[in-house]
Amino acid sequence: MKVLLTGATGFVGPQTAKALTDAGHEVRCLVRETSDRSALEELGVNLEYAIGDVCSEGPLLEALEGVDAVVHLAGATKCLNREDYYRVNAYGSRLLAESAVAKGVSRFVHCSTLAVAGPMRDGRPVTEDDPPRPVSEYGKSKLAGEEAVRRHGNRMEVTIVRPPIVYGPRDRDFFEVFKMAARGLGIRPGLLEPKRYSIIHVDDLGRSIALALDKGRAVQGMEGPEGVYYVSDGGIHLWDELIRRAAAALGRGSAFVLPVPESLAWPLGIWSDIAARLTGKPQIVSIDKVRESMGPGFACSIERARNELGYAPGWPAEKGIEHTARWYLENRWL
Repeated sequence: MKVLLTGATGFVGPQTAKALTDAGHEVRCLVRETSDRSALEELGVNLEYAIGDVCSEGPLLEALEGVDAVVHLAGATKCLNREDYYRVNAYGSRLLAESAVAKGVSRFVHCSTLAVAGPMRDGRPVTEDDPPRPVSEYGKSKLAGEEAVRRHGNRMEVTIVRPPIVYGPRDRDFFEVFKMAARGLGIRPGLLEPKRYSIIHVDDLGRSIALALDKGRAVQGMEGPEGVYYVSDGGIHLWDELIRRAAAALGRGSAFVLPVPESLAWPLGIWSDIAARLTGKPQIVSIDKVRESMGPGFACSIERARNELGYAPGWPAEKGIEHTARWYLENRWL
């Protein structure tokens, strides 16, 4: 198929572009005029480019000319205000889906997030059968994006992929864990309750999205588990363990993880939001991220992806974190 890939120059985009071309698809990347294409060009594969973004209808319609399928990665993970989350994650998804239908696109894979599910329930990882319960504006805006795309499920086949924390070379968000590990001191909100998380290496996510395009079932209606897939490395990891793994991979041996009362996270989130508004730059810590840090953590089951997509993780945490740490060191990020 000829596939339009949005978010192509983001962190996940290059690995997804490679996975799609490896699967035999032609890939047209939606990029801004000023986007840095170096990571895509380093892949050494044949890619097309179309100029535009998901919030501009005219360029979208041009980019969709002759396209069979859409893989939608573009999204906002850090914003200065809630309106920006919804403009990109909800309105952008709606406009892209409407444009795809107008151009006769038959297949649409929407990359969402585990944040849509909300925290674990009753101490167990969430499954596709659990109804979404997002706690952050990010998660709520991504759910609104899912719903915007689902509305067109009667006119094109829609599949939704919900990854957890994504990490790997070039990532700047989970990089904060490596920075803590490099200092030998990490922070965990919560004095008693352990925080557990699912994670996925960016190469595995790209491959899972390509599998979803080729083998994923279509959603049925506005809700329900059909056509929705959680993906991860298959493990459930303690936050403390992730920091210590990163420290070991960086050659530090280990790191001390300091538990702090969850109540202290709120002032930090407020201060970060103030700093973001003063500088005009969204911060990795925010009130929205603090909301997600409360409770037991975010973890998911990948049994449905295993059974229906044939997905098998290739990057267990130890291997993936070591690989990522080596990249950070070689490229002098640390």
